[in-house]
Amino acid sequence: MRRWPPRLLIIASLGLHVFTAACYIRQPDIMAAYTVYPIWMWGMIGLALAAIAFVFCRAPLSLMLVILWSLTILIASDESHALARIGREAPEPGPAKPYASQETLRVCTLNWGGIKHSGEEIKAQAELIASYHPDVLFLQEIHPWQARLITDILYADGGDYRTGAASAIITRWKAHLAIHNPMQHSQHATLKLPNGRLIDCVNFHLRSAKTDMRLWRKSCWLNHANNRKLQRREVSYSLALLENTTPFPTRPVIVAGDFNAPASDPLHDLLRGSFNDSFDEAGTGWANTWHRRISLHRIDYIYTSPLLKAVRSHTVIVPASDHRMVVSDFLLVP
Repeated sequence: MRRWPPRLLIIASLGLHVFTAACYIRQPDIMAAYTVYPIWMWGMIGLALAAIAFVFCRAPLSLMLVILWSLTILIASDESHALARIGREAPEPGPAKPYASQETLRVCTLNWGGIKHSGEEIKAQAELIASYHPDVLFLQEIHPWQARLITDILYADGGDYRTGAASAIITRWKAHLAIHNPMQHSQHATLKLPNGRLIDCVNFHLRSAKTDMRLWRKSCWLNHANNRKLQRREVSYSLALLENTTPFPTRPVIVAGDFNAPASDPLHDLLRGSFNDSFDEAGTGWANTWHRRISLHRIDYIYTSPLLKAVRSHTVIVPASDHRMVVSDFLLVP
């Protein structure tokens, strides 16, 4: 009988690995309630089972499973890629520094989370953002009057902004054009640089991810699956609008915001064919943006078309928001 406990631990750890690998590789919608969690969370459970079997029972295959889970966490976890670049130059407060003797432009995105904030809280939060001198700022969960106040604080009455349904695109340049999007979770605007060059922007605040953790309920699995499908429709529609109303892809495009979807979600496949994730390209440090204090999920992103090349990217804690701000520096390709 003493042989059964370690065997059960090994079987449970191996079974969890096979199941987890299949879910994260195939990403079926019905498993969205499972894959919404970072893979390293399931990895830690499987690793613990295998480690217990090895430390206390020296069970056959236990050490191999410990190694297998360790490699899975290191290779498959989204967070490990940016952590491997710790020490690389990150965006710092102040104007964006040149890169390879070329001027850079700075883009930030933040779920403001400040619809109920007082004027003083808004001012303090805006001053922190202003310390990073963004050229373009994407905000979500914000009122139009707040966007105007933030624009004045950032650019001393010299900037411009466009607002959507609880979202805003703020810039030190001029907002040349705003395109109406009937989808309440996305906003389109075209910015005009001083040299006359145009940049198209899409600001996303996709419907909130389901937070139901009751995996023993069928409704939990169905709700997560349906929510993922709706998010995918919203992104598909907005990208189609971008293609039909702009000279995409011959003009630089920035797609940023709160996607409410982890980096492993197949939603991002809609973007990765034509856009690059700034944190994947040049991010350093802890990539996750929610929650601010204990960041377990990366749900805020800055994507750009190939005409903008990311050279630095980092996340910044903004105390009054429950999200971290993503700050990325780019080279504008001629």
